[in-house]
Amino acid sequence: MKKSQIITLVVLVVVLGACIAGYFVGKQYFADKEKKEEAAKTTTALKIDTSKVTGVAYSYNGKTFTIGKVGDIWTNVDDSKMKLNQMDVGTMIGTLRNIKADTVIENPKDISQYGFTKTKNGIKPKTQEIYVKTGSDKYYDIFVGSPNPYNQSAYYVMIKGDNNVYLVDGGFTAEFSKTLNELEQESATADVNQ
Repeated sequence: MKKSQIITLVVLVVVLGACIAGYFVGKQYFADKEKKEEAAKTTTALKIDTSKVTGVAYSYNGKTFTIGKVGDIWTNVDDSKMKLNQMDVGTMIGTLRNIKADTVIENPKDISQYGFTKTKNGIKPKTQEIYVKTGSDKYYDIFVGSPNPYNQSAYYVMIKGDNNVYLVDGGFTAEFSKTLNELEQESATADVNQ
């Protein structure tokens, strides 16, 4: 092989290596840029310091369930003898920490298309209402309206005192779609005779 051919081959290998490296650097750059743009599109609908939450009341299937904190233990306010699974309740409360919205409909004139009805007492949601109290006597009232017709796992949400409608991932609503019996701690006792 001639010296000029070796030089040409080395130059081609270097150019090919530079092209491959450029491709991966460019791909990563655009992926990072897209993530930043997506993050910029999301808005925080509600942020709650969940370590300060002392009580939650929520509606589900036409019934209202109330959970309160006594010391560090979550309890059923209506039946203090019922032992709740603390991890499950903690997960439920944790979903309220930072509710992100993909879309914000600012001050809509007709909220009924999103699953809300204005009444003389305030807003009545189609799906459910979640009422949160913190130790500082701050209250949050979260109204869950209709699911998005194009994405059934996303719901329209309103917050008391805020005229905007938010389209949020329904993950937190799924956590509040449980009865307290479903949150009851399973008995650790087993029949040893079986």
